[in-house]
Parts: sequence; C-alpha cells; structure tokens
Amino acid sequence: MGIEEVAQVAALGAEVAVPPDVEHKIESGHGLYMEALRRGEQIYGVTTGLGDLVKVKMTPRGYLILLEHAVGVGELAPREWVRAAILVRAHQLALGYSGVRTRVVKALVDLLNKHITPAVPKYGGVGASGDLAQLSYIALVLIGEGYIVDGDAVVEAKEVLRRKGVEPLDLDPREALALINGTSFSTAVLAMAVWRTEKLMERYLEALPLFLQAVRANWKALARETQVKRHPGMKKVAEALECPRDGKRLNDPYSIRCIPQILGAVYDSLLWARKIVEDEINSPSDNPIFTPSGPMPTCHFHGQYVAIAADVLAIALATWANLVERQTAQLLRFEITGRPDFLAAEPGSVGDMIYQYSAASIAAKIRTLASPHSIHNIPTSGLQEDVNSMSLNAAVRLHDMLDLLRDLLSIHLVVSLDATNCADCPPKTAELYQKLKSLTRGKIPSERIEAAGKIWY
Repeated sequence: MGIEEVAQVAALGAEVAVPPDVEHKIESGHGLYMEALRRGEQIYGVTTGLGDLVKVKMTPRGYLILLEHAVGVGELAPREWVRAAILVRAHQLALGYSGVRTRVVKALVDLLNKHITPAVPKYGGVGASGDLAQLSYIALVLIGEGYIVDGDAVVEAKEVLRRKGVEPLDLDPREALALINGTSFSTAVLAMAVWRTEKLMERYLEALPLFLQAVRANWKALARETQVKRHPGMKKVAEALECPRDGKRLNDPYSIRCIPQILGAVYDSLLWARKIVEDEINSPSDNPIFTPSGPMPTCHFHGQYVAIAADVLAIALATWANLVERQTAQLLRFEITGRPDFLAAEPGSVGDMIYQYSAASIAAKIRTLASPHSIHNIPTSGLQEDVNSMSLNAAVRLHDMLDLLRDLLSIHLVVSLDATNCADCPPKTAELYQKLKSLTRGKIPSERIEAAGKIWY
C-alpha cells in the first residue's frame, strides 16, 4: 500500500475491503497465537504485564489495557490523520504477524467505510512501544467506549455505533495490545505530510516561471542540459522550469541560479521520506510477532525510522522556506527586476517592502520547527524503555510547517505578480499571471495573500 492509497481513504473517503486471501493470512497468524497459548509459552502482554511490569506474570484485561493507555492531551487530531492511522493499523495487522482475528481488522475497516472517526488528542506519544495513547482512543471505540467526532460535536462512541449498526468487539489482551502497540499513528501523520508536500511542490514548480520572468533569470544556469550532476531531484526541477531566454546577468544570485540544486535536494529528501513511510506502512509493527517457530519478541513498534524521516523532511521544508524568502527579497531589488526598489511606484510608498517582513517572520518560525525531534530521548517505564524516538511529535510538527510554508509561498506569489512585466511571457506564465491578477485585484495585502493561496489547493 502506498501513500496515494492512504490519502485516497483518509482525505477522499475511498472504500476499503479485506480480500479473502488477506483474511486467510490473518487467520493463519491468529492460529499461530492460539497454538502458542495451548503450548503454555510466555507471551508478552498476555501472560505478563506491560512495559517494565513484564516481570509480573499475569493476564491483563483487554479493556483495562485500552483504558489505561488512553492518556493523550491537546486539541483533537484532524479527521484525515485519524482515518489514515486506522487504515495503516488495519493494513499492518492484516500482514498476519499479529495474532488477531479477522474480525478485528474488519472492525477497523468498518470505521472507515461507515465514516466513524474516533476523537484522538494530538499529543502524548513518545514514538516507542507504539503510539500507545493515540491508538488506544481508536481501539476504545471498537469496544463501544471512548468518543467519536460527529460533525462539529464530540459524542460517546456507543451512541454512534448503535445508530450505525456496529456491534462492539470483545477483545482479548493480545488483540487489545496489537491494536495499540505499533507506529501506525505517527506513520500515518507523516504519510499525510509527505502527500501534502508533494502536492505543494507540484504547484510551486508550476508557479515558479512567474518569478523567473520577474527576475529576468539567466536561463542557461537553469536549463535541463546544464544539470549534469547525477541527482534525480535536480533534473526533475530543471525539467519543470520555464524561463525567458534573455537573461540580463551572467551569474544570478544563488536563490535564482541554484534553484535546481537547492530545490532538487528538497525533492530527493522528500522521495527518501516517502520510501521510509511506505516501508513502515507495509511492515508489521508489533511486539511480539507470531511465526511458525512461536511468538518472537521484537522492537517493530519503535518509531526511529519514522522520526528520522520526519526530521529530514522538516530540514528540507526549512531549506525550501529559506529559498522562497530570499527569492521574495530579490524581487524587491532594482538590479534584479529593473523595476523601482521595493516596487515602490510613487513617492512616500514602501511598495511591497512589508511583504518581505512577513516572509522573514514565517521563515524564522519554520526554522525553529525544523529542529530535530528524533534526538530528544526521554526514557519511560523505568529503565526498560530507555530510548524513545518522539516520532509522533516529529510528524505532527510537519503539518504546522506546511501551513506556514503555504502562506510564505502565497506571499512570494503576490510579489512575483507585482514585479512581473508579462508583455512577453510564455503562454503558461501569461495564463498564471492573468489568473492571479483576477484573484488579487482590488484587495488589501492580507486579502491578496489569501486569494493567491487558493492556487496551492
């Protein structure tokens, strides 16, 4: 399963099914679990306590596992994140390593197909032992407990399940733990961030020729045939660029001349993050896993891959923001555009000077958010869980960065529009120019930014 499929279900409401061959795989894994129980083997979370309490021999109750782990805080996660997490968890459990019944996977699928969205707080996960808190809120709904987002309200799950004809599950301790002991929530949040970044990158590359026209870029430095280094992202960016053939300078500033190299590195980082996410989506994410050799203790619930991928993407987004802010500043220079400094067309006017102030503020905020999260280990559960990844925090902050980056790109677009003389623009650039003129005409600066931002969707 790829990021596109996750986005189709999470954001666009696509239907989900469990094919017969997948059911067989799930039931085979459940059979291995039952055989291990009959043999009297030690199984974490079934014959033992949890975390550092693994040394206590006991049988936890499924309901109690979910209730005691639902300790999240903060505002509720967006509907798309929760739906993505449900899909990822269902898919990971369906790989057949988790020892659950098919009905558990089908119950998760029912939440998606019946558009039942559990209320899940954003914060409280440390990215190891799974996204325990967030996934517990989802799993509680399966047993008729917890809360559901119903329109603008948050209501008790049992009320919505009754109305939609969904029968609550009776979960044994293995199934309860399997539902929460994985990286599914942070993986889902990162998957949606990768998806958003890719869409924003596509739109930016479509809009960038307007900037190149305004700054009278030297096309030779940007041409496809110039990009002789081996990096695929650099070539991808160069292929998308359309710029005038009468550049005024031999060597443009870096924010113009080095676009393929800078944005290409961002693009390749994005591709790497995508691969990590898709590998995680399509891998078991449990402790233990069940094999023909018996139950095997693992660390597949650990989110270090997700956390580092999120950090790499955050650095790439901050690099992109740096580029966009500097491009905005270059648009305000007579030496670059041939138009009055700051695009101030009359005495007493500061022109577009303050747009760059806002751009600088946004870029600074994005940089602070780019600080790595994967290195901020704080041990939990005594000395047992002593290296945590903070993958959920790392993934969540990407969406804050993307919201800010979208605003920064909108400012860049407005200033590009103001700095462009489109008398001799190529056809696609002229079309974008006219569209933006129409969207922003007669509006005050903040309204112009908001109007220009519509092209990012």
